[in-house]
Amino acid sequence: MKLEKFWIRPAALTTVIGAAALALTGCSPSADASVDPSCTPKHSFKTITEGTLTVSTYDFAPHMKLDGTKLSGVEGDLLNEIAKRECLSVTVEASGGAGAAIPAVQAGRSDLAAGDWWRTKARSKLVALSNPVYLDQGALVSTAGYKTVAELDGKKIGSVAGNLWNDEFTQVFGDKFSVYQDPEAVFSDLAAGRIDAIIDSVGATTARFESKPIAGATVLPLQPDSRIPVTAHPGQVNWPTKLENSELTKALNENIEDLRRDGTIAELLKKYGMDSSAAEVGEPDML
Repeated sequence: MKLEKFWIRPAALTTVIGAAALALTGCSPSADASVDPSCTPKHSFKTITEGTLTVSTYDFAPHMKLDGTKLSGVEGDLLNEIAKRECLSVTVEASGGAGAAIPAVQAGRSDLAAGDWWRTKARSKLVALSNPVYLDQGALVSTAGYKTVAELDGKKIGSVAGNLWNDEFTQVFGDKFSVYQDPEAVFSDLAAGRIDAIIDSVGATTARFESKPIAGATVLPLQPDSRIPVTAHPGQVNWPTKLENSELTKALNENIEDLRRDGTIAELLKKYGMDSSAAEVGEPDML
């Protein structure tokens, strides 16, 4: 939940390519051999390349995992399923990494961006925001099993520079709350018992613990605390699309809600080690 990484990621406005340059999909079968030629898409909308959904993204587990041009992770699996329902193959635009994902959508090099992009007011001026897919929940990480922020009163707490909640936690906890420049350092201090808890994100900590677990550590979704307003507003993950392609945004929104209703989003969150409650997004919001 880095402010730097997720909230105000640089997304310089690039040249807009007209919708006429986009190819119409959903009206004819894809030429890709992996798509059944008898497939009937659920919606009709335009994509950059006929029969293909182009996704600008980067490797950021557990949200997105890249293996060449193959997607997995929570968002990757969901997009693969949507592509299947829309009779599309999936291709990846990964050049430039995270910083290039939104500009690729603006410039017409990709149909949508994926990889833990939050719904924000600033971003809505550059691209169209889909309905929330799931929440990027904050996490309370400890070896004592703390469940609420109130239990941390008097305890030593760590976080990493750039996190959205750092200022508010500092105001409440004062010098008991330390901001680290390096995530390795804060998790090392938790493992060594030099701090009692870390405030991080469920996704980032889950991915870290796959390769660097801390014995006895728990990762619990950050519960709202009235003293720290940001705890009540976790980032809502969405898939930004081009402002002019409202048909694609509408199709994504309807697919997202279908996948929520049938339990697929909750199942995939659980599959990748996140809390299934993150599928319950509430009303669409913008930070």
